[in-house]
Amino acid sequence: MRMRGFLRRFFLGDFGPPPPPDLSQQPSIAGQSVDEILYSESKSERAIITHDTSGIHRIHVQFWDSSDWKAGQGAFWYDGGGGTLTDTIEQARKLARERLHLTKHEEVA
Repeated sequence: MRMRGFLRRFFLGDFGPPPPPDLSQQPSIAGQSVDEILYSESKSERAIITHDTSGIHRIHVQFWDSSDWKAGQGAFWYDGGGGTLTDTIEQARKLARERLHLTKHEEVA
């Protein structure tokens, strides 16, 4: 049965629907510690709040990219580019919510 699925994917390129965003995949950003992760309502975007040893907080935005799923390349969190800097965690949360268009009632992971 397993071989039949492999052959179907190999010859027909049928990988089925792309997977939903992987919320279990924890980001790792060199030289920084992750404080919080906020997700958009659809869970397809996330804002990662980090801080470094100098106490500067950064907001990194990523989006779930499944555009290469049918080519067999998988789906992954892709860096949305540009990091925002701030000096307090409260301001970092506010800026992250703005980037994701969240209300203050959204959940934090």
